[in-house]
Amino acid sequence: MVYLDTDKQTCADLSITESVYDEQPLCSLFLKTETKQGKSLMLEWIMYPLSDWETICKRQKAIDWEFLPDLPLNEEELDFIEYYLGYRDQIRRNNILFTCAGLIDRLVRYDPNRYVICRGVKLVILMLHRLEEWVTGARSDMPKLLKEAACTVRSILHGSELEEVLEQTSDEKARLSIYAIDKYDYLFRSTRLLSVKELLSIIYLLDVCRTAHRVAKEKKLNCAPKMVQAMEFSVEGVVHPFVKNAQRNNWDMFQGNISLFTGSNMAGKSTTLKALTLAVWLAHCGLPVFAESMTCPVYEGIYTSINLPDSLRDGRSHFMAEVLRIKEILIKVGSGKKCLVVLDEMFRGTNAKDAFEASVAVNELLRDFPHCHFLISTHILEYAKAFEHDCSCCFYYMEAEIKEDNFVCPHRLLKGISEARVGYWIVKKLLNMHELEIEKAR
Repeated sequence: MVYLDTDKQTCADLSITESVYDEQPLCSLFLKTETKQGKSLMLEWIMYPLSDWETICKRQKAIDWEFLPDLPLNEEELDFIEYYLGYRDQIRRNNILFTCAGLIDRLVRYDPNRYVICRGVKLVILMLHRLEEWVTGARSDMPKLLKEAACTVRSILHGSELEEVLEQTSDEKARLSIYAIDKYDYLFRSTRLLSVKELLSIIYLLDVCRTAHRVAKEKKLNCAPKMVQAMEFSVEGVVHPFVKNAQRNNWDMFQGNISLFTGSNMAGKSTTLKALTLAVWLAHCGLPVFAESMTCPVYEGIYTSINLPDSLRDGRSHFMAEVLRIKEILIKVGSGKKCLVVLDEMFRGTNAKDAFEASVAVNELLRDFPHCHFLISTHILEYAKAFEHDCSCCFYYMEAEIKEDNFVCPHRLLKGISEARVGYWIVKKLLNMHELEIEKAR
């Protein structure tokens, strides 16, 4: 598998696994698996998105399939098998003399280790039979990922001593002798330990697919965004996963490789950028996305500059952090990788004139990377207008206006450049309200 390149700053900006900026982490949406190991696998999928078209599509089709099988065992049983396989006491090749000696010893004193071994062996046998039932009755129209999993199960069960176990334990009600338990114990925890663990990993794969399918149904998500090798990028009905009753928006890269987002403060530019980027991230994980439809290039890297920290320890200002971050990203895209880059209000750490001139300079640099897409938000309208007739740029804005002395913000994303200037009104309104509160307090 080929993994998508990204970095810690991007993961922090998007709150992928941790709530760095008081936002819910993205992973919390999908960590509802039936097993603990399934949860670990789901987290791995979310933390490490792919740049592998074939694997992404296989995951999508498996998750979207309506006939995903039930898990062969419940969480407690699977946890016990994991504990049993990691139990390192009394692993020894079966021998009739040792079995008889052990039987005599257990008649004299209680052996708690024996319970772990007996139950572990029985649960592994039960798992083998139920996996055998699944692959025997598997539908012919299974998605490729599940077909590969079923093929692996067959080759493990019928290409080793485990096939003999299935034959000898076909009567599930039959009582296992102490000799048989010792024999199977050595097989499961020594000779075929890796095979048993591989079967468990397939169960956890089923758990992840079932969980993602269930979440998609509950939240009405799109399980199969179209992943393409070309630089085609568009979404319909995209929302941020954690915004309640969110306005669904449409967006596409209808021109060039740079999309400039304008709009007043509090109009929702940053949230919209995050919604688009999270949709791309989930699509590269092979997981359902929060959009009605989506066409997305298979990127090789995702980088963002949204919430940059300054550093008192290093004596680095916010402006310097912005400059260094943009330099870091330019080095990444200069390597030739197909990347998605998101820049939220560049150079907010300096004065308006410097911010305008620096933004224009960076924008002119970005035109030289047609193999990458750049989503840039700004409240400097002059910067957007400087490229209004540039074929490398397309323009969107978040709708907002003052109506009857009220700030109206429907969070609709529209094509064009915003003309709204409401920042002064918002400040004045809030300050006036603050003065009224002070008067009341007196």
